[in-house]
Amino acid sequence: MALRITGLGEEIAAVTGLPWNVSLEEWPEDPLLAEKRGISRHIVRLVRSTDDPDSEVYAVKETVSEFANREYKILRELTHLDAPNVQSIAVIEGRTNNAGEELPCALVTRFLPYSLPYRVVLSDKTVTAEDVTLMANALALLLVRLHLLGFWWGDCSLSNTLFRRDAEGYAAYLVDAETGEFQKSLSDGQ
Repeated sequence: MALRITGLGEEIAAVTGLPWNVSLEEWPEDPLLAEKRGISRHIVRLVRSTDDPDSEVYAVKETVSEFANREYKILRELTHLDAPNVQSIAVIEGRTNNAGEELPCALVTRFLPYSLPYRVVLSDKTVTAEDVTLMANALALLLVRLHLLGFWWGDCSLSNTLFRRDAEGYAAYLVDAETGEFQKSLSDGQ
């Protein structure tokens, strides 16, 4: 079966050379990138599109096709609305290994430069109580911004958020939109 790739030409060109015939669990990991990866229930790898250490970094997540396509579309819409989130690049379907066995679908997003998951930020020995408060405030602001866009984030958690230092503290970015959805209207109970 041939690969089926959803995405825009320029964006997917950079990731077509990755070893899609190999299970993500078997992809080699750059230790410097691995430490920037958050905790996930899915298999996720941070990879470079080329051997150049300055090349673009992508997050690749194995999941089922339905979820990958749904999340790809949601992230595209959030980006279009200028929400703070990672940018979806591609969905790779029809993956098989060299023995012809089916491999899970993969969602590819662009890794957010200079961002870190909460566990890396909090493991820094110089982190202060003020830093923790600033991170909580950044997450609260992210939730408000998403809410104002009509987006319900079903799996809001620190693990699904990246943090990046900004001039006044931290900025928070949505990473995993698998369980989110846009609400056109709300009932009285909502």
